[in-house]
Amino acid sequence: MDKKDIMALYNQFERIGQTVPGYDKQVNGSVVRCVSPESQGSYITYFHLDEEQAISAIKNEIHFFSEQKKSFEWKTYSTDTPANIGQHLIEQGFTREDSESFMVLELDRIQRTLPVTADITEVYDLDGIREAMSVQEKVWGTDHTSHAFHLHQIKQVSPEDVTVYVIYDNHIPVSSAWVLYSTGSPFAGIWGGSTLSEYRNKGYYTALLHQRINDAKQRGIRYLTIDASAMSRPIVEKHGFRFIAATTPYYLEVSR
Repeated sequence: MDKKDIMALYNQFERIGQTVPGYDKQVNGSVVRCVSPESQGSYITYFHLDEEQAISAIKNEIHFFSEQKKSFEWKTYSTDTPANIGQHLIEQGFTREDSESFMVLELDRIQRTLPVTADITEVYDLDGIREAMSVQEKVWGTDHTSHAFHLHQIKQVSPEDVTVYVIYDNHIPVSSAWVLYSTGSPFAGIWGGSTLSEYRNKGYYTALLHQRINDAKQRGIRYLTIDASAMSRPIVEKHGFRFIAATTPYYLEVSR
């Protein structure tokens, strides 16, 4: 697997070609944005800029979303141009969040069904998705209301494009994860994979990882992607995920 080729393919299908149910995808020159119907959840999905274009492009997006009264995320990959886009975003008022490792697993390397050693529940409705997000909120200390809305909206409009899983202990959600598919894309992305601290070391992360690998392979997906935290990276590396790029989100809160 050539990293440059994989990144180019990912850009083509998952960043430039991406469509999200309920979101308004717009192309503004060399910037592709996905506009949420809510005040939260919008994001820049792709950009390709040179140094001279960067500041004006950022200002254009700030102006657009400010008029819409929508906060938004601008996620960068270490392969993006210009290489110093993050510094420009900070100078224009964005807040930098923690970097993660964008990693890819070639699913044809998995020759068998992986064992799932936990009782995993797939959730479908808004209440179940909110329970999944409650785990994420407790683990990361962030508001996942927009994530719950986003996932539920996809589930309603295009149910085959998302699968959300929760592990319960005495009816308490203690671990959760989800996988997103894109019609016609060779990629699927796994997200979440978080467990409450007091329930760790029980194999829940690995069980959820195996469940999603099995799902994607059964559906004929070629590549499985993850934005892995420092905690998750050693685990997924053992399963064959390879580092492709560092990814860093930048966030702009727009007053309403």
